[in-house]
Amino acid sequence: MNTNISQLSKIAAKKSRLIIGLMSGTSLDGLDVALCRVSESGKSTQVDVLKFKTWVYPHRLKAKILRVFAKTEIDFQLLCELNAELGRLHGKLVLKSLAAWELRPSQIDLVASHGQTVFHAPQFLYPHSKVNSTLQIGDGDHLAVETGIITISDFRQKHVAKGGEGAPLAVYGDYLLFSKKGEDRIMLNAGGIGNFTFLPTSAKASRFL
Repeated sequence: MNTNISQLSKIAAKKSRLIIGLMSGTSLDGLDVALCRVSESGKSTQVDVLKFKTWVYPHRLKAKILRVFAKTEIDFQLLCELNAELGRLHGKLVLKSLAAWELRPSQIDLVASHGQTVFHAPQFLYPHSKVNSTLQIGDGDHLAVETGIITISDFRQKHVAKGGEGAPLAVYGDYLLFSKKGEDRIMLNAGGIGNFTFLPTSAKASRFL
């Protein structure tokens, strides 16, 4: 069995896992790094945020992202290079965070990276389009090579492919962690793009997959 597949199988069998989550929003202010302990699974899932750090993007990098962010005409070489550059940078920031928290990369089970959104095009905003689409850069493979930690990324695409917006990012996570029998709830994501998840008391998990 492939070494990484074998390792993933062992991670999945653990009662709790140490996972680093990465998020960079459309405000482009920087990278949020959260060290979380994720226990159990399904409706029994529990998440504890153990450490948190925001790394401000250098002005030069923010300016480069703005050259491709939500533009109708862009330099594709720049976009391609930024995809790799951001992945490497995010990896370096993960390592700096771990050093500050006196942890080794080998102690982390997974890195979960959202990436940097550069274009978000749900059909309701672009009625002449035939598909939902969204694009995040910050390549997960470059990040994994930089850190040596198994990395999962590109979370939005399956929800988008199924006809959703892929936003808020963790609709299924909202359902697992915050839905409550007998109570309707709304989860608000007040980011650069505001959106919400409605969690009706009668909702089944299949609605969020």
